[in-house]
Amino acid sequence: MITEREYLRKIGTAHRKKYAQFFTPEPIAAFMTEWVMQGRKGCAHILEPAFGLGVFSRALFQLHPDTSVTGYDIDETIFNYAKANFDATDYSIQLRNEDYLDSSWEEHFDGVVCNPPYLKFHDYNNGRYVPIVNNHLNTRLNGFANIYTLFLLKSIAQLNESGRLAYIVPSEFLNADYGVEVKRALLASGTLRHIIIVDFTESAFDDAITTACILLCQNSDDEKQIRFSKIDHIEELPSALTNYQIYPAVQLNPEVKWKQYYEECTTRQYCHLVPFSTFAKVSRGIATGANDYFTFNEEKKAYYNLADSCFLPCIAHSTDVKSQIFTLSDFEKLSAAGRNVYLFDGCADETNPHVKSYIRLGEETGKNKRFLTASRSPWFSLENRKPSPIWVSVFNRSGLRFVRNEAGVSNLTTFHCVYNISEIDTNVLFAYLVTGLAKEIFLENSRQYGNGLIKFEPNDLNRGQVVDLRLLTTDECAFISEVYELMHYFGSRNECCTNLLDEFFREKYTTDNVRLSYYTDALRQIKAGRIVSIPAKVRSPRIKQLNIFDLIEKYADAPIVENALAEPESEYGLRYDCSKNVLISLVKDDNKEVFENRTAHIYYTGKKFPESVELNRLYYFMPYIKRKGIRDLYLIKIARVGSRKEGKPDSNPNDLRLVFEIEFVKKLFNDYKPIELEIWHTFTDTKFGELMERL
Repeated sequence: MITEREYLRKIGTAHRKKYAQFFTPEPIAAFMTEWVMQGRKGCAHILEPAFGLGVFSRALFQLHPDTSVTGYDIDETIFNYAKANFDATDYSIQLRNEDYLDSSWEEHFDGVVCNPPYLKFHDYNNGRYVPIVNNHLNTRLNGFANIYTLFLLKSIAQLNESGRLAYIVPSEFLNADYGVEVKRALLASGTLRHIIIVDFTESAFDDAITTACILLCQNSDDEKQIRFSKIDHIEELPSALTNYQIYPAVQLNPEVKWKQYYEECTTRQYCHLVPFSTFAKVSRGIATGANDYFTFNEEKKAYYNLADSCFLPCIAHSTDVKSQIFTLSDFEKLSAAGRNVYLFDGCADETNPHVKSYIRLGEETGKNKRFLTASRSPWFSLENRKPSPIWVSVFNRSGLRFVRNEAGVSNLTTFHCVYNISEIDTNVLFAYLVTGLAKEIFLENSRQYGNGLIKFEPNDLNRGQVVDLRLLTTDECAFISEVYELMHYFGSRNECCTNLLDEFFREKYTTDNVRLSYYTDALRQIKAGRIVSIPAKVRSPRIKQLNIFDLIEKYADAPIVENALAEPESEYGLRYDCSKNVLISLVKDDNKEVFENRTAHIYYTGKKFPESVELNRLYYFMPYIKRKGIRDLYLIKIARVGSRKEGKPDSNPNDLRLVFEIEFVKKLFNDYKPIELEIWHTFTDTKFGELMERL
């Protein structure tokens, strides 16, 4: 029998992602199946619409060996593994290698238990499946519905009288726009009994970033109330059945975020709250559909001989923005560092031969056929979106992050755009937005994912609440503007300013009164501190040089480290070990040719090598080509003491160096990626997983 853990080792990520395969932990499967079978007498016919390897059926057969199961799975690979597992048993089980959404609606079951696939609207044929569900159920689901909602509603329609259903799904639909019709359909079915939310600080699935909820439904007329529970740990699941908040079904409003039914509202203590749309309009950043094609740095611009007039200055990665106030100087530093901060606009000069050549390159490589580019005319045009004065992060683990865009540059979807549409000064608006109070109030309109990840869509913010800034007096606005100006000085270390603003706004909007003189005095004290104690420049700690002779004494002729790839490349691609250390090293000009054509087998260091690098932990190696960056991944087979003569035969054999015997593994990127070399501008030592997150 192949287990879920073995399947994860055998089958690559790309295949599992295609079919949205995230396995349910056994304790959750046991809880769900036990609820479905509660009170059931005699043989029951149970449906598993997304069978996987049958974790629910295994739990069912342990409780009720006489149960009959029908299971669907569209993926032939996992279907064959599951069939082999259950063919060796005597259980009554019928497995179908079919698409559940194409199966008959007329077949009914005593119970349904499922962890359905989680695919967004652009990852499945929503134009085909959404109308099928709407026609059968007389619903009005829109094209943005996630596929798991279609599985859910069809399964409810296939319940026998008194039949029970347990689904584990992402809780996103409870608080998302597309979820309104799903919630309406759930209420109309009369089957919803209990919603159990797994706390947002942990994920129910080991390999998925999502917040789970368990839906318990029953096809009977004896219950008109709906329970909500929220648990912190999987171990608390049984207690959810006795510890809950309960509401009459008629009181639940499908058009509001259902978070209010299971979380305590913290904003009621604040007065004069209005929708954020009173002051601003939030929209997403520019979506290109092919960031690798449309984003450029200075070197790439020169390589394709494209004029500056063909580009918009643009932030592509939120990690490029370090401080709350982003200035033109910050942008110029990013450009000088080789970051991709330019956005190609093919319509700016499409008759230019160099522009035409680059457009042809995009067509030859299929960039024009991607989901977003294929819907644009011409495909290489950009969305008409002017730079916004304020940015706000899309994903975060510590609440909202607002940035004042004083540079006036554009942004991709890594940030949402915030446009001031009111008479409130933009700096005053921004000063409020960076406070803890603003984040606290906005949080009630967020979408929250597993492991504490928080996401805000533009409409979440537009509909979110803020304090009514129109109630600020002229003197109060002047005070806030003065604090904002001070934030420029402090840069990323402006906690004293944001804390002062937070205290001010909390007092203003809880008491209708504010001690302005108290806050202006505090501001003067901060300014006085600024004058007498200007922050000293922080110097990087000095990194010592490795003593080669110490290595000779310790290791003699033995290798310092020996490595081999944990798993060879399979038909599903190479599986990288993100926990392993990778050394990035500058390659000198006289040695770069063998690395550019990937024929290098040895890398020898310069005369100096940092002592801070833990040699016995090194596993991967990436050569850094000057003025280009990194592209290729190598395995460090052996690290040892050697001589420069090994790389340069005419060198002195007594010129001792650290030598890495390396083996080319894979070309990671089509283009070189610039990266900062953190040690002596020559080396970077980091974890492979952390490096890939940065890039």
